[in-house]
Amino acid sequence: MHGLPELIVRRGPDSGARARIGDELLIGRSARLGSGLHENFLSLSDAEISRRHVRIFREGDSYFVEDLGSTNGTLMRGRFIRPGQILALEDGDEIFLGNSQAVFRLRAGTDSQVADIDLAAGISGEDGLEMLSGQDFQPEVSMVVDASRLLQRLRGADREETPVADEVLVKRMQAIVQVSVALGAITDRNELFRRIAELLFDIFDGADRAFVVALDRKRNKLRTLVRRSREGEIASRDFALSRTIAKQVMEEGKALLLMDAQGDHRFASRDSVMNLAIRSVMCAPLLHEEEVLGLIQVDTRRGPEAFSSEDLEILTGISAQVAIAMKNTSLYEDIEGLFEGFVKASVQAIEARDPTTAGHSFRVADYTEQLAIAVDRADLPAVRAVKFDREQIQEIRYAALLHDFGKVGVRERVLTKAKKLYPYELRELRLRFQYAKACLERKAWLDLLNLSEAGEMSPEEFRAHRAQVEAGVREEIRKLDRFLETIVEVNEPDYYYDKNTGRLQEIHDYRFRDREGESLPLLGDYEFSVLSFAHGSLNPEERREIESHVSHTFEFLSLIPWTRPLARIPEIAHAHHEKLDGTGYPLGLSADEIPVQSKIMAIADIYDALTAGDRPYREGISSDLALNILENEVKEGKLDGDLFKVFVDSEAYRSRLG
Repeated sequence: MHGLPELIVRRGPDSGARARIGDELLIGRSARLGSGLHENFLSLSDAEISRRHVRIFREGDSYFVEDLGSTNGTLMRGRFIRPGQILALEDGDEIFLGNSQAVFRLRAGTDSQVADIDLAAGISGEDGLEMLSGQDFQPEVSMVVDASRLLQRLRGADREETPVADEVLVKRMQAIVQVSVALGAITDRNELFRRIAELLFDIFDGADRAFVVALDRKRNKLRTLVRRSREGEIASRDFALSRTIAKQVMEEGKALLLMDAQGDHRFASRDSVMNLAIRSVMCAPLLHEEEVLGLIQVDTRRGPEAFSSEDLEILTGISAQVAIAMKNTSLYEDIEGLFEGFVKASVQAIEARDPTTAGHSFRVADYTEQLAIAVDRADLPAVRAVKFDREQIQEIRYAALLHDFGKVGVRERVLTKAKKLYPYELRELRLRFQYAKACLERKAWLDLLNLSEAGEMSPEEFRAHRAQVEAGVREEIRKLDRFLETIVEVNEPDYYYDKNTGRLQEIHDYRFRDREGESLPLLGDYEFSVLSFAHGSLNPEERREIESHVSHTFEFLSLIPWTRPLARIPEIAHAHHEKLDGTGYPLGLSADEIPVQSKIMAIADIYDALTAGDRPYREGISSDLALNILENEVKEGKLDGDLFKVFVDSEAYRSRLG
């Protein structure tokens, strides 16, 4: 094993951070320490990461990863690592924790994204960017260009400059236009930097290597974004950058050209630089509205004077276009973050109307995203053709987050209805039973009083008759109590009419006489209908109202001017209650008519509805029982069996949200 392994953060708030791994590395979130490496603890700013989330450690010549009981879990190779479970790490393994993604590299310096480098302290060889000299010196620069003035001239803003030859101007403009067109539509940061390197080699025939370095002003550090040769990715040991040149380019906004770097005797003491055989170097700032974002370096081993002053001016113009693209990418990421916040706030606002199911949409989005990723990676023949790129994963996640947004159009009392009868309806029914009992007792006592006043019975006969009447009243009251117990039992959402063997009909047929002698029912027609035929806690009318939320969701989401990568969100959310056999709603779609994303979401939605412990009408069931119910749905032809198999095999049902 050569050197220490590294963990590189590729995605998340701390993207680009890197930590060497000795015997042990702990990763977590610490407000006290702040972001960065603190001895053997890598502190990340991702709010979804636990304070002690995961550890990587060495045993012998091998490295292992262990989840430390984190709240949101750790995902590797498409599966969650159970707390306490230890898995062996292989070079290139991707580890997902919170909203961040990190990659494990067995050998340091084999990843395109390197750790932050402190510009003020110099560029250290240990961090992959090698200083050409430990002392500040002025290299024998062949040409220095004020990048800001050059960009003004290229834009035609500086009218006092001497006109350049037409062919030179055309070449400059062609190069800048080529870069502008190529980079204009790129929003993915990694793709942007890959394309930058390709364009630099296309434009500068003499270039052997190209580097793009960004400045993190908050940390005052440099970070390499591109490190490539014409043959592909290069190791950090092959990257040499002069601290003095970097300082002049970054702090003064100067573009520099060294026609013969090896001819400068002050570089000769650096054996590694001589081994690299660098001959000509160009370096230009990434300048955007007077703000320096970083620099681009292009160099060659082919010989001195490989680059000309014209090449330096072209590189300076290209750097300005790259800076704009980087700024646009940063703004695009900010917009994505803003939209993410808006979506989450919208979901929370809707779920606040129904506190009993709060968190459902976030959990469904979590299950859906995990299943989509698992399907994309699955080797199961039936789903091998189903592939999702990053934007499609984002699209299905947003669709899952917003799938219940249409509940804003459903009455709150229907959303929160826990049992077949509303609480006020059951209270009214109980009062009716009490009134019926009171009427029975009143009539019995009045009859006895009238009989006593008539004097037709002896005292002994009257006492015997009274005892008989009281016994009859007590028996009738016990009957009413049994009726009420039946109603309370049948009122539960999981109780179906065919279980009560006609007892409800007996109650419905029962009549009592009120104070005026009018015959009244104990159980009204509406109450009988609700208790008899409600599905769960909802009667047929309420069920239709609840089901209408899907159409409301589609109508609402269709009003949003989605960008092209997110254009199918309304369609995906609209079909998440459809069934393969056509028995779903609202359109009654079947099989191939249902988008695969909606089929994925349907599994996630049903699983969470079954296991959630916050439903008003029942307690959540175990994961195993929920999976059995889903399996029965597959057997009945309602859910996709191949997707369900991936759901089980990948353990996508294990929530990262805790």
